[in-house]
Amino acid sequence: MGSWFGLGQQQQQPSQQPAPYTRYGRVIKSAKDRLFGFQEGSWQCEISPGAVILSRTDTDDYVRMRVPDTDCPPLPQPGTPLDSGQADEAEPNRWQVIGSPNTSNKWLIKQQSDQIQLSYPCYPGDFELEFEVSDLSVLSGGSMGVIFDGIVVELKIDDNNWACVGFGFTVGGLPGVCWQRMVNGELAQGHVGGPWEPYESVFRARVIRSGSSWSVRIWSADDPIWSNPISLGNIGSGLVWLRIRGLRVWLGSGYNWWSTRNVQGRVRYLVTNSGAPSSISVTTPVVDVGLPLNAYTTGYPDGITLEWRASNSPFNAGDASPSWSNPVGEYRYWQVRATTTSINTLIERVRLVPDAVPLALWRRFRSYWQLFESEMGRITKGPFRTVFGSGGQKRTGENEWTQQSDEERNVGDGWL
Repeated sequence: MGSWFGLGQQQQQPSQQPAPYTRYGRVIKSAKDRLFGFQEGSWQCEISPGAVILSRTDTDDYVRMRVPDTDCPPLPQPGTPLDSGQADEAEPNRWQVIGSPNTSNKWLIKQQSDQIQLSYPCYPGDFELEFEVSDLSVLSGGSMGVIFDGIVVELKIDDNNWACVGFGFTVGGLPGVCWQRMVNGELAQGHVGGPWEPYESVFRARVIRSGSSWSVRIWSADDPIWSNPISLGNIGSGLVWLRIRGLRVWLGSGYNWWSTRNVQGRVRYLVTNSGAPSSISVTTPVVDVGLPLNAYTTGYPDGITLEWRASNSPFNAGDASPSWSNPVGEYRYWQVRATTTSINTLIERVRLVPDAVPLALWRRFRSYWQLFESEMGRITKGPFRTVFGSGGQKRTGENEWTQQSDEERNVGDGWL
């Protein structure tokens, strides 16, 4: 029940409370809605460890798992589409592109000119990342000596500590593998060489981190057995940046070794075999709807889990109470949490909908009367008897009604 005004009180305004922002993740009405990543004041949403907020447009963002997983589809553009709720289909700003890679059929990278890199770091702890490269070819040029030209996946802690693993061409144009590492700013060569496979081979690698120690395992279509782990050394722990790029490797200096080869290869997928969080969540700020009201929560996509808590006493976003017990009833303060366990699901929107939003209009009463507006239309609450100036009302603004006459109308006793 709302707050009531006594007999004969003059027109009053409701207390100045924060506007009941009810939709997060997309701004449709600027006076109501907020992005998940809105940075001003207390309206910042909180995300769980292992999650990241990504912008899609200036008025639309979403929350996803902090992993690089992709099936390497055509890269979406802003607005095409926005509402699938599935990773890879609605993430135009997730990958940063340098050069002109062909992404119409997986990601075809040309050595020395193309790069595709993730727009956020991932993997705070141990992980195993698997990827596949196929369709290796030499577009132009040639080489002499022990040189590698190929397509690699680079995983970087910082500019001085990184590892890369890739596939390409070595001595005499033979296809082979390469891994390198940089530790404390000093380049330490890992390997360039076999397996010597036909050009049409499919190559896979798994990069594994345990603590700060890194290793790699190799697989090819012509020898479909995963190799034993090969140590890459101690590269470090912490969040990892990921980039797909071309790499040219010299194994020495002063021997007149050279290469003019331009190599390309098709990256077909990146997948997290281990290291992804079991779930992620996004939590709204505490929403003050102005007075005790029933409310319900909605979310998109439909598969996400929604929880909420509410109270008639103020509480902060980080407080341990009230509990997340999904209460039903009239409360003034609400908070909503959306969760997903699917690595391929984007948390796109969360909405809190009060059953009635009070108009910014309070009238002069003989008894008790209050006017609301809800999705079901205008409603009133009592008890009440006679309302002065109740006839000939006309709405003249979003939160404004104007009396057309001084008619006195008896609207009855009891509750509505």
